[in-house]
Amino acid sequence: MLTIVVDAMGGDHAPACVIEGTVQALQESGNRFEIILVGQSDKVEPLLAGYDLTALNMRFLHAPEVITMEDIPATAVKTKQNSSLVKGLQLCKTKQADAFVSAGNTGAQMAASLFVLGRLPGVLRPTIYAYFPRLTEGLTNIVDVGANVDCKPENLVQFAEMLTIYQRYGAGIERPLTGLLNIGGEEGKGSEVLKQTYRLLKEAASKGTITFLGNIEGHDILKGEATIVVCDGVVGNTILKFGESIPEFLGTLFKHSLEVLLLSGQINKESAALITGMFKSMFEPFDVEQFGGVPFLGVDGISIVGHGRSSSRAIKNMIYMAEHMIEKRVNEHIAEVLSEQ
Repeated sequence: MLTIVVDAMGGDHAPACVIEGTVQALQESGNRFEIILVGQSDKVEPLLAGYDLTALNMRFLHAPEVITMEDIPATAVKTKQNSSLVKGLQLCKTKQADAFVSAGNTGAQMAASLFVLGRLPGVLRPTIYAYFPRLTEGLTNIVDVGANVDCKPENLVQFAEMLTIYQRYGAGIERPLTGLLNIGGEEGKGSEVLKQTYRLLKEAASKGTITFLGNIEGHDILKGEATIVVCDGVVGNTILKFGESIPEFLGTLFKHSLEVLLLSGQINKESAALITGMFKSMFEPFDVEQFGGVPFLGVDGISIVGHGRSSSRAIKNMIYMAEHMIEKRVNEHIAEVLSEQ
């Protein structure tokens, strides 16, 4: 049976929503995996008392320290060795668990994953990606989205290779297509880093580790020609945060417009309800909680990170993502390809 460690203290609504999501995952799955919940006993155990856990494959491990969102990642990992984040990853390192899940400090989880688990053979830098909707069927992944700020061309190429492997084995995409985010579609555009990256991506394509479409621009992301969009962490994180703001921004405008139409008598409540339902369905592809979280690609273990605002539904789906990564053996495929290089 698979064992998944869940950081009870990770996230804005922890530990309550983490516990709720963990219980939901075990109940829905029929106990097909075991959960080790790690956190501060004085905060977690009183909440656990509110659940009937007798039939669930869950046990609790006390961790007296917590790495907060305000902590400096590298410093916190070194000084808070008894935190839920570090202790949870150590369970994976010592093979007492198969995967780790947290909605806490992303930078600290990346630092701890590197410090405790290390890198897979051949990996220069681990990375993290995000999901974006597209006009065509499926989803687009953007990489990197904040784990790596200063990227060398060889780093960007390896991000594309790792994400290609993930899409092929983890997402069932037979032929992942990589595009390099740039200021123009023509070869020779952009900074020296982007020009060198373009050349190296072409070389990688000739070796068969990726399929390279060439440069793409910002307006191409949602069109869906590329399943993988490569950029450095500054650009990727900016796009990610902008994309997350779109539903809320348009929702505010929509609500105001709907109120005007209702007050003026141009539509009735039944029509407003119908329009509201249509509007909500339009933004379902922007719902990141359907995936819960994403894995750090390139670390020697499975470390899943979620949004700090994660709900119990997101926590539940993060656990399912961890199970999925184990079963699809994505890390083994990454190590196999990159170690050969």
